[in-house]
Amino acid sequence: MTNQFSLYGKNLVVTGASSGIGRCIAVECSRAGANVFLLARDQNRLEETFNMLLPGNHTIAAVDLNEVTEIESVVSAMILDRGPVHGMVHAAGTEMTVPFSMLKPKHFHSLFAVNVIAGFEIARILSQKKYLDLQTGGSYIYISSIRALHGQEGAVAYAASKGALLSGMRSLALELIHKNIRVNAISPSIVKTPMTDNLFNSIPDATMEALRKQHPLGFGEPVDVALCCIYLLSGASRWMTGNNLILDGGYSIR
Repeated sequence: MTNQFSLYGKNLVVTGASSGIGRCIAVECSRAGANVFLLARDQNRLEETFNMLLPGNHTIAAVDLNEVTEIESVVSAMILDRGPVHGMVHAAGTEMTVPFSMLKPKHFHSLFAVNVIAGFEIARILSQKKYLDLQTGGSYIYISSIRALHGQEGAVAYAASKGALLSGMRSLALELIHKNIRVNAISPSIVKTPMTDNLFNSIPDATMEALRKQHPLGFGEPVDVALCCIYLLSGASRWMTGNNLILDGGYSIR
């Protein structure tokens, strides 16, 4: 029987692949049989991720996603070298906690540049006929956040950027249906990464305990997000588009 969750032979772009959730997504996709195109800003950390992948036709490219005009030349070179892309996961993102009274336009510009604009620009590039596998189509995934759905003090700009991803994702799903491209999102709550470990070390024990109690199944691991990505990238989710998977350990049902 065919394994509908297999990614064998698929070429996938993963942004933010140099660390955390993006790195884990890249690794797990390689384990599922995919050839992975790794995009992130830090060349050295990209190489570390590359060395974690199972053997395949993988490649890396260091690119600053703030520089939108550079993205197409990088993606184009990767595709011309390795072939058309069958899927994309936009896991790259920046996060900041800034009280509303201190928010400046520069904070919004910084967050939206990477979290939103870069993700949709990559989708626009990949959806061109010259880069697309017209027979198999594709699947695009945006890593949003539970903060797009539930408020949090100090997260106005960040939540706005992740909410924009969800709104844009739904409209993009409708636009790309005729190209046989599905578009979905995943909205995780707290996932244990080096970034969140630094946060945990900086907050009082009482605050940490309160956060734990808000998550009946505990905090997530990067692999939890990665496995959801494999489902959305695979044929097992062929009837799903325009959806947002909430992945929060029970946070939103309390």
